[in-house]
Amino acid sequence: MRRSVPKRLFYTVAMPAAFGVNLGLGLWTLSYLTVRQWPDWLELATGAFCCVVAGIIAASAWSTTYWGQAMSKQVEVWRQMADAIFGWMEDVPLPAESLRKLQRSLDDVVPIRDPG
Repeated sequence: MRRSVPKRLFYTVAMPAAFGVNLGLGLWTLSYLTVRQWPDWLELATGAFCCVVAGIIAASAWSTTYWGQAMSKQVEVWRQMADAIFGWMEDVPLPAESLRKLQRSLDDVVPIRDPG
């Protein structure tokens, strides 16, 4: 399954940049931390929050990649099954009009996409 150019740019440029910025800010904030007074706890919370946001961004990217691949595999399996069924139906003596009607029904459900 192809993604549009803006989506590809978002997932290849913006997501890693956001992850890096949040993780960098979180670690930078936590590296200079000495907890002596109550405002220092706010700095600790800010650094931890930045690390959590970086983790959420990384999990989102992983989830998008994983489920995108899983859906692509599933679509390929279903296409192979449909091809096998149509191949079998071509061997069975069915009226040509019935096959055309079935093909129109399938085309309505799964529109043909441009390969480019």
